[in-house]
Amino acid sequence: MLGLRSISATFAIAFFVTAGCSLPTLDLRDQIDLHRVSFHDKLIGKETLAKAFLACTRQAHDEPKTALDTLSIDERQSSGFVDRPIRMLIERVQAHRPDETDSLRALQELFADGELLRHRRLDLGKLRRVADTSRQWHAHVDFDEDVLARDTSHFAQLLLAYNKAYFGDVQFIPKPTPPNGGVRSVLKVTSAGFVDRNGNVWVFPGLSVNVQKELGARATVSALSVDSQRVSSDLARVFLEAFFDAAFRVPAIHGATALRVEPNPQESPYPEFDTSHPTIPLEALARVTRDALRAEAAVTSLVGKAVRGGSVFGTQNETLAATLETAAGVIAKKLVEHEGFCYYQVTAG
Repeated sequence: MLGLRSISATFAIAFFVTAGCSLPTLDLRDQIDLHRVSFHDKLIGKETLAKAFLACTRQAHDEPKTALDTLSIDERQSSGFVDRPIRMLIERVQAHRPDETDSLRALQELFADGELLRHRRLDLGKLRRVADTSRQWHAHVDFDEDVLARDTSHFAQLLLAYNKAYFGDVQFIPKPTPPNGGVRSVLKVTSAGFVDRNGNVWVFPGLSVNVQKELGARATVSALSVDSQRVSSDLARVFLEAFFDAAFRVPAIHGATALRVEPNPQESPYPEFDTSHPTIPLEALARVTRDALRAEAAVTSLVGKAVRGGSVFGTQNETLAATLETAAGVIAKKLVEHEGFCYYQVTAG
């Protein structure tokens, strides 16, 4: 059968763990299906729509769409269509940062052999390499705003913007000169945090400050604690959101950080969901968002159970466990966004 199984069908699952010789694998079964049937199964018997769906899933959403008839026989029979936009992104990054591209191939390997999409098995060893890639890109000696600013690739620009927004995009501006003279002081200005394409906000915990003032009492300030689990998982999220947004370019709603990235002459701006000319109905947009969040929640929970606590595959490292479960959850969310948007686009069109 041609096509992809819906990722929400793939990930919303009852789970059990199987062990290979050295790398554990989560065997993902579709005993519980958020959609009851996958996106592609819904199009069985509707050949034209099925072809349009498959063609959509193999491209970024702002690319000119090509007909499935132009693909080779091998490409038509492949169930790993999302591998193409990922592969194309890595090739574009390689043109800008050839010394750092190899680390990104961990993401391509997660899909290339069909284990995840076709056989619904998640290799935790490959997932850990993805988490390591996230750490490398954040901690790399060349992770420098000046260096990334010169890199005009979609991925580099999104990663820079998402990273700055998450850490508050701190700026310092001069306050007005006091009327009686004296020192002209500095005012600190920060952003509200990283806003993903759905409008969800993520902010460095050290900036999540609550100020409470009781009547007749002094103001008290409390901040969320900065711990390794939260920061590590957040950084994995920022990295993967930037990577998959650059690969799939699913239209974002107004206010998303992606839309604030200044385009360069060689690249188009990130696509915004236009309510005047919607590519899918607003009701469908809401459904895709809910399905994506459900998939993220399900996968985060399942991977978390597998990699922590008393499990035979437990890492005994809570920071690593938090990073792995977040990475798996975000990947599931981004795939559902991509496939779901394609499904409603071809059925509504």
